[in-house]
Amino acid sequence: MLRLAISGRIIRMMFSFALVSVIGAHPTFDEWAAMQGINGGSEEMRANYQQTLLRIAEYESELGQTATFSVNQFSGMSWEEFSQTMLSSHVGNAAWSDLPMLEYVDGAAQEDEIDWDVTPVKNQGGCGSCWAFGAMGAIEAKHKQQTGETVQLAEQQLLDCDKKVSCDGSGLTTCDSHCNCGCDGGQADWAYAHYLANAPLYTMASYPYKGRNGQCQTGIDSGIRLIGFVGVESGSGSQVMTDADLAAAVMQGIVEVAVGADGQFTSYSSGILTRVTTSCSLNHEVVVTGYGQNYWKIKNSWGASWGEGGFIRFERSTAGCGPFGMLSFHGVVPTLSSSAQVEV
Repeated sequence: MLRLAISGRIIRMMFSFALVSVIGAHPTFDEWAAMQGINGGSEEMRANYQQTLLRIAEYESELGQTATFSVNQFSGMSWEEFSQTMLSSHVGNAAWSDLPMLEYVDGAAQEDEIDWDVTPVKNQGGCGSCWAFGAMGAIEAKHKQQTGETVQLAEQQLLDCDKKVSCDGSGLTTCDSHCNCGCDGGQADWAYAHYLANAPLYTMASYPYKGRNGQCQTGIDSGIRLIGFVGVESGSGSQVMTDADLAAAVMQGIVEVAVGADGQFTSYSSGILTRVTTSCSLNHEVVVTGYGQNYWKIKNSWGASWGEGGFIRFERSTAGCGPFGMLSFHGVVPTLSSSAQVEV
């Protein structure tokens, strides 16, 4: 018994030493604040930063973890503040227009690795607009795949113009959990089913992003037209996907999806993130741009300084609802007019 007690004490001491070592490898609060352009910072922010360091130390000490983690622009926020501000996707209710299942030829070859060339990573800032970046990012990538041209579209157009629309077929026009609500959240396929359908899509240069809700305006028409969209799902009518469904879709192009981002996701820096949650909870919308035999590659909307130049890779899994719940709700692929003439 004495030997067991001593062994347990040694293990705890080793773990504590490891935590201290990991924490020491990251900037101090004052160094981080200076890098972020923060003058001083409150005691609450300082405490939040220390909690972030402790979480990062725990992530990095996990057995078998192959990713690295780092502090970033969010590290001075409490998890509650961050999730309420940044993770406000309304994912969970399909657009009331029926989504056709995306079909592929049976037996189509699955390539070992796909890495689509997409448009530059953007930054949603302190606005819960991931749904708008997911929607526009998928359209930009689809257009680039079809034409080879890089055109950046205006997420601000969605924040200002796509709101107070009945998205669930109820006829209600209140901006709530069944509607796109600017910085208060939304869902990409609702934008596809309603506001964006056959509407002018303005360029980002002519309609710049402000990261706050505003009044609907006009800009320079990109010439791109959304003429439809399809859902990637298992075909059972439950709106879920399988790993194979998503891989088959990504082999053809990009797919807009929802994930349940958590602390690991938020503090990710590089490598293939392993030991991730497979909970069915969803709160954030992103674009799948590729995969390998053991990972998915995702384009995020938190700027190029986050993750691997704005991207994250995490392990593929068929457990639960998939990595970060990604398989629990259908992916979305925009369909574009092939005759669009783009002004840049």
